[in-house]
Amino acid sequence: MTSHEPQEYFRRHSALSDWLRPAGAEGRNAILAEDSTRSTRLEKLSKLIGLPILGTAKFDGTEVEKSESRFESFQRQARGPYAVRAIQRTDESRVFRNRNLPIDQLLTWLHGTVGDLSPYVLEFSPHVPNEWAAIFVVTERGIVGEIARGSLRQLTQGDHIDSAPANFTFDFHDWRAVPDDEQYLRIAQAMVKYVRVDDPTARQALEKEMGTSFAHDSYLMGYYEAIMGPSGEIRFIDFNIALGLQVDEQHWALLRRQQKEAGGDIRGLTASRGRIRGIARVILHPETDPLDISRGEILVCIEPSPEMIPLLVRAGGLVADRGGVLSHSAIVCRELGIPCIVGTHNATEAIRDGSVIDLDGDTGIVRVL
Repeated sequence: MTSHEPQEYFRRHSALSDWLRPAGAEGRNAILAEDSTRSTRLEKLSKLIGLPILGTAKFDGTEVEKSESRFESFQRQARGPYAVRAIQRTDESRVFRNRNLPIDQLLTWLHGTVGDLSPYVLEFSPHVPNEWAAIFVVTERGIVGEIARGSLRQLTQGDHIDSAPANFTFDFHDWRAVPDDEQYLRIAQAMVKYVRVDDPTARQALEKEMGTSFAHDSYLMGYYEAIMGPSGEIRFIDFNIALGLQVDEQHWALLRRQQKEAGGDIRGLTASRGRIRGIARVILHPETDPLDISRGEILVCIEPSPEMIPLLVRAGGLVADRGGVLSHSAIVCRELGIPCIVGTHNATEAIRDGSVIDLDGDTGIVRVL
């Protein structure tokens, strides 16, 4: 890796902890506590209900630094590219990650990034090319999610590289997707079926061991990330109960309704509810534009990036051309309690910097006044 690549990697592939930690958002600790222990929960779901996951090898950083036998054995057998997550034991919100590199190159990168690995827990998992990726939340009322061709970062970061994603909902009877594409919907259905737990014994075990809840009797409630590889194999890479609680029944019903609505000059999906009127601060190029905003102004951008987190803390709201309701920026807005509309496609074209706008997160409509 060249010296500039780690910075570029984290700008475009930032972890949820990179977003929530600087934001200082209330309630982040429960989300990040689950984020740091995701592999353990996924392994338990795989054991109890057969959830397909990517196998993860976990090591204490001291094992790696001392090249102890267990790690040496793993490194000898590892073939092809891997992904790594380094989680600091004393501050689980500090997570460093990289992927699509052999183990030895990941170690070189880690040493160059954090130095001594002893204070960290390291998780290695095989890197699988993504043909499809999805994020979805199971709520008491129904399921809401987003699906895209290609990399998962298109959904977590709003970075639409391969194609624009589709959003889907399921009220436990009828499926709805926008755009209405049969292939998108079929893959979403194939992923969601894995979180339906019909065996009452398995449900009781999950409730007892993990404190889980179920919607419509059998759907395991929570936030999920899943990928589909080139051969059609599905693998789940995240399950977070606390994060799933961000989307309540009313929010789900609002998103379901917005799938059928049309009209309005600037319209998107509600990522965080609420309404505000204020001055728009349009930032098109965060790498070069001045990153400044006065308290209460509304940030308007193509897609939020980690550099904009300090702006969100001061902003009264967020409007974005790209991104989805389960993206990292949407999660931050909900934790901060500021209204947010995403996926407008044309907000940065229709809104001039300094204009007064009305952001109605209860309808998904932005109006220039």
